[in-house]
Amino acid sequence: MARHSQRTRRARRSPGVKKGIACLAALCCPAAAQKAATLAFTDQATGIQFQRFFGAKTGFGFGVALPTSPSTSFIGQLSFPLANGAGWGGFSLTGDMEGPLLMAAWADGKGGVMSSFRQAFNEDDDPPEVSGLFTVRPIAEATSVNNTFLTYTFLCEGCLDASLGLSAAQAAGTAEMGWALGSRAVQNQASSAGVLTFHNSGFGDFQANLKAAQSTEFDTWAALAGAPLTAGAAARPFSGNAGNGGDGDDDDSDDEGDSGGAAGGATGGTTGGTTGGAIGGSTGVGGGAIDGGGGNTQFDGDDSDGDSDDD
Repeated sequence: MARHSQRTRRARRSPGVKKGIACLAALCCPAAAQKAATLAFTDQATGIQFQRFFGAKTGFGFGVALPTSPSTSFIGQLSFPLANGAGWGGFSLTGDMEGPLLMAAWADGKGGVMSSFRQAFNEDDDPPEVSGLFTVRPIAEATSVNNTFLTYTFLCEGCLDASLGLSAAQAAGTAEMGWALGSRAVQNQASSAGVLTFHNSGFGDFQANLKAAQSTEFDTWAALAGAPLTAGAAARPFSGNAGNGGDGDDDDSDDEGDSGGAAGGATGGTTGGTTGGAIGGSTGVGGGAIDGGGGNTQFDGDDSDGDSDDD
């Protein structure tokens, strides 16, 4: 019995055994691997109340606001750091980047923000710009950009539809959504069809509490949106049959569950200037961004190459 007990103690000290048990627990009991999730966040410039995912490691944030009876539209807010004005960020209407409607935003190099709808058909190629019965209307009061940070707030009209990846019915509860962030410059950044480089800064999915994102103030906030932007001439029609319908192979998330701090305080948010003319799919915004990265402590869920191999 004594020798048996000694062997048991040695096994407990083995890091490999501990790591193996942890992995099995995550596979067998999904609750053990806690997913990144949204928390309440209020934009300081407009008072819009979002449910927002925020990644502490990357500084990437995406918030969503909905009416109490969701139909086809929502208000979104992308916020993320830039490297000397370079980089891009985006979100997906599902946890899969292949197939559903995507949106990406980046600095246009002229003091404004460029955005466009995209659809990915594989993991390797730049997702082409797409068009359809959906449109984006920027909210200038909460949109800004400088060399280090970008915030893009918008009304996404006609964006809730099962064929696009997320339906109004799903907005009654919690839904999985995706995000991606790249730090390299977008090629042809003044065009809505600019070439997006690989999302080298991070990517993954999160649980969006869409029920909690509903507000009776939605119509008031939506009235802040400007004119709808038009897609570029080369945009292709959105394909409702694209993608594999799964979670995809490009998500290397280890869902570490790091608590996210606020690099900019709980207030977050940004203030911007006025909307300029739309070039393809951009909204020109004057003024610099106030660091609006942080605010709420929540599970990070940032993905970056190599994280999954951490001991």
